[in-house]
Parts: sequence; C-alpha cells; structure tokens
Amino acid sequence: MRFFLHAAFLLGIGIISVAYNPHTGALGFNPDAKSGLIVTAAFALISFFWGYLYRHKSRRLALTGGLITTLLLFLGTMPRAIGAWRGFSSGDPSHWFAATTISLVILGSIPLFVSIWLEMRHAIKTR
Repeated sequence: MRFFLHAAFLLGIGIISVAYNPHTGALGFNPDAKSGLIVTAAFALISFFWGYLYRHKSRRLALTGGLITTLLLFLGTMPRAIGAWRGFSSGDPSHWFAATTISLVILGSIPLFVSIWLEMRHAIKTR
C-alpha cells in the first residue's frame, strides 16, 4: 500500500508543478516544470511497479528496488532543491514554487524510505 500511496503523491506533486505558473501567478501550464512532471511520473510508475511486486510475493525484490530508487530520487532531486532555494533566497521570487514542489517530493519520500528500511531491518533480525 505504501508504494501506491507514494506513487499517487508523486503524481499529484507533478501535476501541481505544471498546473501553476509562478511567473504569471495564475493557474495554467508551466512549461518550466515539464521536467518535474517527467521525473515525478517516472518515479511514480516505478513505485507502482514495486507495489505490484510487493503484493505478488516478491517482497524482497520490491523492498530492495524501492530502497534503491528512493535513494536515487533523493540524490537526483536534492541538488535541484538546493539550487531552487538558493535562487529564492538570492531574491528571485519565481523560484519559491519550484523549491517548494521539489522539497515536497523529497519530504514525501522520506516515510517510504524509512518504512522500507525498517521492514528490511526487521526481516534481517528475524532470520
């Protein structure tokens, strides 16, 4: 279930990122956020895949894959979030929206990462 919730969360953030244009301050297509939509949709699809495998008795593979892809998501989005927050703090108000949505992707992925980590630790201890 956690993989499916994570995937839905990522899709929601991706859609929100392209549905608001911070340059105009209005709802509408934000062409600058296309890459964000692509990244969130790709990782959502991967998360759906891990959820499917987890439900169909491939738990170890799903947990390992989920842990690795969540780490990749962190590593890929962290520099972009830092850059966006730096842009915002240097006085460019249009960076706040990108910084916020990227940070939400990171923050929303932490619970998945922690739950996978704890389940894998528990599985190792009970062997």
